[in-house]
Amino acid sequence: MISLSALRNHPHFAPLFAHVPAFFWPVLWWSLNRLLRWYASAGFEDVLFATSRWGWVEIVCLGDRKPDPAAYRPHAPERPRWDDPVWSTDLPAGLSAAPALARVSAMAVWPITGAAPAFALNSS
Repeated sequence: MISLSALRNHPHFAPLFAHVPAFFWPVLWWSLNRLLRWYASAGFEDVLFATSRWGWVEIVCLGDRKPDPAAYRPHAPERPRWDDPVWSTDLPAGLSAAPALARVSAMAVWPITGAAPAFALNSS
């Protein structure tokens, strides 16, 4: 347990001791020690707490839990990367499907800004 004088002189907890009358400092000291011990074991990043005039500490809001470093597992790729040779073809350029021969849907080629492309307006 942290001593009463160490808590009272700590810059984070000194305003709490100024808020509570000196008669109730042992209650505040006991409550803060309980809070700090719980905080060390609970694994939360932030805790918002309030103190009554009698030295009781109440947890008002809990922050997010600290991330577990062992829990990070990168996603296994479901398919090869685009620069992987598995996506290449051995067909000659004349046999591959030419983009000019493919039928383009007008709804799929509208850009976000600007005018529609000329080939989208003439497709049937």
